[in-house]
Amino acid sequence: MPLAKPLQRQDIATLYADHHGWLQGWLRKKLGSTACAADVAQDTFMRLLDREDAVAAREPRAFLATVAQRVLFNHYRRQKLEQAYLDVLAQLPPLHAPSPEDRALLLATVFELDRMLDGLPPPVKRAFLLRQLDELPQEDIARQLGISLATVKRHLQRAGSATQAWQQLQTQHEHLPSAVHATLLRACVQANAPRRHAVKTLALLLACGASLYAFERRSPWRGWMADYRTAVNQRRVVTLDDGTQLTLNTNSAVNIAYDGAQRRIELLAGEIFIATGKDAVQRPFFVGTPHGSLQALGTRFTVRLHEQYASAGVLEGAVAVLADDGAQRMVLRPGEGAHFDGTGVHRQALAPYGGAWLNGMLVARDMRLADFLAELSRYSDHPLSCAPAIAGLRVSGSYPLADVDAILDAVGASLQLRRHTVTRFWGHQVVRIELAAR
Repeated sequence: MPLAKPLQRQDIATLYADHHGWLQGWLRKKLGSTACAADVAQDTFMRLLDREDAVAAREPRAFLATVAQRVLFNHYRRQKLEQAYLDVLAQLPPLHAPSPEDRALLLATVFELDRMLDGLPPPVKRAFLLRQLDELPQEDIARQLGISLATVKRHLQRAGSATQAWQQLQTQHEHLPSAVHATLLRACVQANAPRRHAVKTLALLLACGASLYAFERRSPWRGWMADYRTAVNQRRVVTLDDGTQLTLNTNSAVNIAYDGAQRRIELLAGEIFIATGKDAVQRPFFVGTPHGSLQALGTRFTVRLHEQYASAGVLEGAVAVLADDGAQRMVLRPGEGAHFDGTGVHRQALAPYGGAWLNGMLVARDMRLADFLAELSRYSDHPLSCAPAIAGLRVSGSYPLADVDAILDAVGASLQLRRHTVTRFWGHQVVRIELAAR
């Protein structure tokens, strides 16, 4: 077939007749499952029928393999999103549980919202999330992103279709708690992982087969296989070969990659504190994250992974932060912080008590209750949340992290709140903070 010629139905029929068997066999070897291979092969040709801009290639089998890999990745992301949706529904009390019809409608809306978000550039998506999830005014979004108000307005206008899908979800399912809406939106954001991570996942899947694909979807396997890791509400101090002191916060994981040319730590999950040692051969010291890297310049600093970005704070010395795309570099001095992602490096104020966890403490000064519980959840075996009506209550105090229940009791006593713990039939517990009965 000539290069760049638009595919006609007859061309697709010819491809199917000549290469469908080969494609299914190739997928079966990669996935280790005849059923999975048949499904993906069929979806590959359906994709060609649906795409009016599809063009033929001189190497039809390489062309079909490429399309099949895209189909496989989209399937993986859809499965991940559907699992997040099911997890949300499983935590709803019976009073709020939707009917089977509503479930199907809700899932269709979530998929449409995911499709809309997938088409947004990172800066537009970030402005959309700050507006819809954090409910920030446009002026605050401009300040936080370091862009003009006019640019924010253009970003939000470009995100109009996603905004409509988000409003449709809220309107059609207004009987669900607002926290459920927000959780589903966050699930859509997480499903749209950075392309580099997606490519790595797909390569792993094709190399190891469908069984590993299913395992990777269910489990934080990278954390389990890390060089050093911690459990929930565990902290660990490690002294590396060069004298560097590495402290892992709750539920964290790292890999260590020292060689003759550099010292490198890969942060896989959670948060770490680093006090770099003096290397005899003066190898540079780097910390890698999925969102960018940092180079320590003789320093003490923290690095933390969030859902969609990473952040760093410098206590001593200096740290150079390099965004994921390599286009922006920022040097942080003592008392300075930054967060970084696919949109670049963004300077931010260093939290006054952000390092309190090193001493086993959580310090709050006029912190919103919802934010306090989100931070405390990192140290709890059970998810912590509160009713939207009390999310804005303010919390202040210094709390030992060794006893999360004692912290909840203390905050509850000061704000006249009570804990409501729900145990699901599979033993999973959810803790919700509510106003105490008067």
